[in-house]
Amino acid sequence: MRAPLRLNRPPSKEKLARLREIERDFHVRAFGEELARVNLDMTKEERIRYLDWMRELAEKHGVPRERSPFRFDEEP
Repeated sequence: MRAPLRLNRPPSKEKLARLREIERDFHVRAFGEELARVNLDMTKEERIRYLDWMRELAEKHGVPRERSPFRFDEEP
């Protein structure tokens, strides 16, 4: 026989707000304010458009399209 399933109560609004604040602080420290905004504040569609814009801008400024990130012996 299995043990009974225990269901925890959903967290309060205050606890959820505090968890979001902790998550945002972590993202800002780890990735910076801009990427925290991209990761946490944008919808999926907005994020895709933003990343497409970022790739176009990088390509416009001469950044190569693709490159193996861990091959140090090849020229950029």
